[in-house]
Amino acid sequence: MQVRVLKLGTVCRDKATDLEGTLTHWLMGMDKGINYFFQPKGLDEDSQPVEKLYLEKDRLNVKETDFEIVDVPFEILGTAVTSKSSGFTGMAIQFLYSINGCFHVFIQPSGLSAKTKTAIKKHDFDLRDCTGKKITELSERELKDSRQQKPSPTGGVLPQPELPTSFTRRLIP
Repeated sequence: MQVRVLKLGTVCRDKATDLEGTLTHWLMGMDKGINYFFQPKGLDEDSQPVEKLYLEKDRLNVKETDFEIVDVPFEILGTAVTSKSSGFTGMAIQFLYSINGCFHVFIQPSGLSAKTKTAIKKHDFDLRDCTGKKITELSERELKDSRQQKPSPTGGVLPQPELPTSFTRRLIP
């Protein structure tokens, strides 16, 4: 499915806070809504980056030239997937797209944790490390090339607590 999204790396301003920052990732759920990871410029009092904001497109002051079309393997959402490296299995519920062009998929297992008796937490995995009926497996060479061209993000991408689960804007009715 082709989706019109803001280009990651775009420097823009949040209309509500009037902060300037850079779009570093976006998150798409099963409802096709998009939220953007907006990294404001600047450091806090501990010399750490200012905390990211999670914003819908309408909060961002952007130009028409700031958009691009991205092929999203939307058919995977809602299906059963497994992380090949960990064995973590569940329903694919969200995609995270990074500035490098890499897709991560959030997997939500069914059931409760035996220890805490709460819902098992969702986790994200590089889509290339997952398997499922709707996932196209890459050859060893394709996988190597893909990882070189579109490296997976590491560290500091995801906030705590978990990302918002509702989206405010649908791309496709």
